Amino acid sequence: MSAFLGKIHYWLYDKIKLHEKLIEAIAELVQMKGYNSENLLSESHAKYGFPVTGSLENEIEHSNIHGWLQQRIISVETRLAYVVTDLLRDKILTKEEIAEVFYKNGANVMKQNGNKERTSEEMFKLIFDNMLEGMPCDRVSEVIESSETMIVWKTTIDIHKAYWDKVQGDVKNYYYFRDAWINGFLSDTGYKYTSTENSINSIQRV
Repeated sequence: MSAFLGKIHYWLYDKIKLHEKLIEAIAELVQMKGYNSENLLSESHAKYGFPVTGSLENEIEHSNIHGWLQQRIISVETRLAYVVTDLLRDKILTKEEIAEVFYKNGANVMKQNGNKERTSEEMFKLIFDNMLEGMPCDRVSEVIESSETMIVWKTTIDIHKAYWDKVQGDVKNYYYFRDAWINGFLSDTGYKYTSTENSINSIQRV
């Protein structure tokens, strides 16, 4: 059955699973602080779908590969927004505590990839081999300047806002946490990440 699946499908599924791990890590932090996260996770599952954690070839609808992956992205992004928004509203976790979860995950992912010297383009690709930006056809990130040591890109559409709006959350929180993830990812690489409110982002070797 897996003959119908290509590298791009596994690539997307791995990104979805990484974001499931972020939700799990946030829930674990809630438990460590003495709160019960099970009800919140159950509510998110009931509203926006259950996590899928098995092998892709066993879980995916082979007659609807693109649609199935799209639904998994919608599910995990909306559940992340729902969980975070609820925890912040009830003051169970702070933005800084959630950002630390993202930062540590990013740092760990880079360690798994091996901390070798990379060009700015290679580093940019590696970031978005892990961070969700919709489907490849969405073309969310447009590179506007590139050299061996620096790359600048523009976010052409805000593909995440709809998920946060759906749960009455603030998408600015998402970008705050994603910035933390990228900073963690780059923390031991010699690259610095910069983001601006006009959707221009860059990484540069320092």
